[in-house]
Amino acid sequence: MRQVRCQAYAHRDASWVTRRPTACSAARSRRVERELVAVDLETTGYDAASERIVEIGAVRVRLGADGAVTIGERFVTFADPGGPLSPTIARLTGLHDSDLVGAPSPAEAVAAFVAFARRNGEIPWVVGHNVGFDLAFLERHGFPADAPRLDTADLASILLPSAASYALQRLAADAAIVPDAAHRALDDALTSALVLGDLARRVRALPPLIVAELASFAPLLGDATGAFFADAASDVARNAWMQDASGEARGVPLGAAGLSPSEPAVRGSEPSDRPGRRDPRAREAPREASPLRVDDVFAVGGPLAASLAGYEDRAEQRLLAEAIERTMRDGGVLIAEAGTGVGKSLAYLVPALAQPDERVIVSTYTLPLQDQLVRKDLPALQAALGTEVRVAVLKGRPNYLCPRRWQVFRGSVSTREEARLLLKTLVWRTATLTGDRAELNLLGGEGELWPRISANDETCDARRCKRTPGGCHLQRARDAAAEAGIVVVNHALLLQDARMRGALLPAAEHVVVDEAHRLEDVATDAFGLELAERRLRRDLERLSHAPAVVSALRDPLRTAQAETLRMAIETALSRCGELFAALAALLVPVDAPPEDRVRITAGVRASDERWLPVELAGERMGDALAGVASASDRLGTLGGDEDETADLATAAAELGPARAAIARGIHEPRASDIVWLDTDGDGALALHVAQTHLGGLLRRTLVDPHRSVVFTSATLAVAGSFDFAADRLGVGDVADTLQVGSPFEHRRQALLVIPSDIAFPGEERYAEDVARTIEDVARPLGGRTLALFTSHAAMRDVAGRLGGLDQAGVAVLTQGIDGSRRALLERFMAGQAVLLGTQSFWEGIDLPGDLLRCVVIARLPFAVPDDPLIQGRAERYDDPFRDFHLPQAALRLRQGFGRLIRSKTDYGAVVLLDRRIVTKDYGQVLFASLPDAETRDLPLERIGGAVVDWCASRATRVLT
Repeated sequence: MRQVRCQAYAHRDASWVTRRPTACSAARSRRVERELVAVDLETTGYDAASERIVEIGAVRVRLGADGAVTIGERFVTFADPGGPLSPTIARLTGLHDSDLVGAPSPAEAVAAFVAFARRNGEIPWVVGHNVGFDLAFLERHGFPADAPRLDTADLASILLPSAASYALQRLAADAAIVPDAAHRALDDALTSALVLGDLARRVRALPPLIVAELASFAPLLGDATGAFFADAASDVARNAWMQDASGEARGVPLGAAGLSPSEPAVRGSEPSDRPGRRDPRAREAPREASPLRVDDVFAVGGPLAASLAGYEDRAEQRLLAEAIERTMRDGGVLIAEAGTGVGKSLAYLVPALAQPDERVIVSTYTLPLQDQLVRKDLPALQAALGTEVRVAVLKGRPNYLCPRRWQVFRGSVSTREEARLLLKTLVWRTATLTGDRAELNLLGGEGELWPRISANDETCDARRCKRTPGGCHLQRARDAAAEAGIVVVNHALLLQDARMRGALLPAAEHVVVDEAHRLEDVATDAFGLELAERRLRRDLERLSHAPAVVSALRDPLRTAQAETLRMAIETALSRCGELFAALAALLVPVDAPPEDRVRITAGVRASDERWLPVELAGERMGDALAGVASASDRLGTLGGDEDETADLATAAAELGPARAAIARGIHEPRASDIVWLDTDGDGALALHVAQTHLGGLLRRTLVDPHRSVVFTSATLAVAGSFDFAADRLGVGDVADTLQVGSPFEHRRQALLVIPSDIAFPGEERYAEDVARTIEDVARPLGGRTLALFTSHAAMRDVAGRLGGLDQAGVAVLTQGIDGSRRALLERFMAGQAVLLGTQSFWEGIDLPGDLLRCVVIARLPFAVPDDPLIQGRAERYDDPFRDFHLPQAALRLRQGFGRLIRSKTDYGAVVLLDRRIVTKDYGQVLFASLPDAETRDLPLERIGGAVVDWCASRATRVLT
């Protein structure tokens, strides 16, 4: 193992930090080294109460004043767990039962470790990665519970705020630390020690003001963490004093590489104040063609072929680009489906770059696609074409840090989670140019705290933030968008802008909606309403403790009104309990088990005796919220700090959607509304209001205001028809359509297998048949299998039947059980694993090459028929199944199939474990929507062998 110093971190100025460290004579003296013990355990499982230790590894460490670590004595011992190791643990650690024969018991091993660690009767700092896990096992066998602990995972989450992963091996790789082995106790302990050294040097590379600020809040994370940052602050202050004494320049100049208080104030945030608010040209007015022509750009020997590495001439891509160019030139609406591998992003970006003096908004659903467009595709295209079109990324308010609200948050930090978010963002602010939350890796409760420091404050404008050092990130992003020719946004912001009639985005002539198959889902949220008990209570509590209220209680001239507001809030909280108790009664039918959701129809309102209490409670809740708003407004007129008053107005305004949901959901429902009540996994209630059909709204607010709109995706057509998509988007009478297939040879690259003898979904042996098939396929493939389900319950049932795979050394990774989506994908890509997933795994994941050889689809992905939203939308059609449920299932099935073939060299099998596709007449529609793969109808017992043999035969044929 080698230790490598990391390159210095690049930092912007720290002029926005208001606290300066005080000079002290201690900074002049050299601090003594810290002695620590780095430790790691290997165990039989995760639960310290029931699992056992199998290995302990530890090293003595000295942490020097410059952040360097010195490795000292080492300690390692096996421990006999009293039983055999599971295949998963054996595979992960490389240990075998024979290694543990004759080893001490876990208690004896811990006692030996304590003897190693203790010096002069005391336990030094105990360092480890997620060290709380290790200490839980050690403390079970007598290790001191009060030993000071230092967690390198916690430190990394603060000092590397934008890291993609905080896994030990990833951190080591990023720091050029190469361990001898992973998942062995001594090697992981050594790696943890060296990672600690890397983090210690990183903190000492930060500006002195930042380090001092870190040290002042770090004690909230624990004594050892506080001391770690205090040591760093002392070292940095001493070095600064020594440099001052020698006359050397030090630190980062104020304003260097960033913003300083002397910068000009940013422009106002009202749409009329922003540049670029021009009216789009009338759709009926054709214009002259751009000198940049699609057929020239995509031609053999053209600029793309000459400049883009790996560029391939694709007829499908050229056809799509020509259709988009024509739509932008002549005006109109285009719905275009482009199969996987077409390269649709280049097909719409080239025409977008060719629009002289006209703005194009490009909207995506997923962040990875947005990053691809901005960081890869657009720079490469501009370099190839010699264009200099300005490009900007713009997101909704909640995505940006508000420096002013961050300062307010800083003054109220009191908990561990708050301190961790503050320290993480403190470090991040030294480097970020955008203030975009997407740059941060927020963990656990940090994400829930983000709204307290985000720019999600509708009363805020640039004038309020111009006094705050660092300026307004949101306003800078808006100004950049107003000057850009191409603005990249996400669907949520696009539709918020549509709902607000263009108040958020600069005016544009053209809109391209990529991943358009998800637009209706996002529109449902954008144009819908929700009344959630937890959020309503949180918003009321936040208003009660707003700084303006707290300061008013200390001001004799405002105390009475502040008390009136708090009394109104207490009344609202009481009414909240009454309302949700009445709503909860609707989930308990007479003589039936409680339900987790119920649709509130006209019939319920007219004849259910439980509805009257809801109406009465809703009326009282509405009156209470009106009282809160009135009291808040009156308090705001009595003066006080300008920022505090604005924050009070924001907190009060956030109650507005709750009042609207009560009105629409309870008292004044529209004929086009779908209203339902549901509970989350923790039993929290929420009332929802959504529209039956959003096509008309999308037409009026999104399509009509623009000269051209292009909707594109890999999955829009059903059996070659765009009728379903055009209807849902509201453009059935005006849209041109285009379907270009994939350049991949699915007939040669993909095998579709349908069992001839599998039980039908719902039959007793169906789950066992699914589990058997997954095991028969995944075992010989060494994992490399993705199994897609339509319900969590069915997925968990099957997961519980796959013990044979674990015994064979193939890990079974289950969504919702074995970690986050990112963690599951990272573990799956490590090999020897099967991944079981539901909705979010049907699309948006790329597992090319050898990573994936088989996709198992457990059943046809029809939506749950009693889902209130699905039920309400289906009722609009004369034949709900044929006209709504079947098209939705066809599109979803194609998305699942599409996980398999992602490049021309990919190959593998899709096993569809639902015979209804061949036994029901509607199966023809589903088949016609799938790629033209080789199809086989086989008995269950032959599927595993057939898939393995087919893959083996394609291993060389596809590549050649």
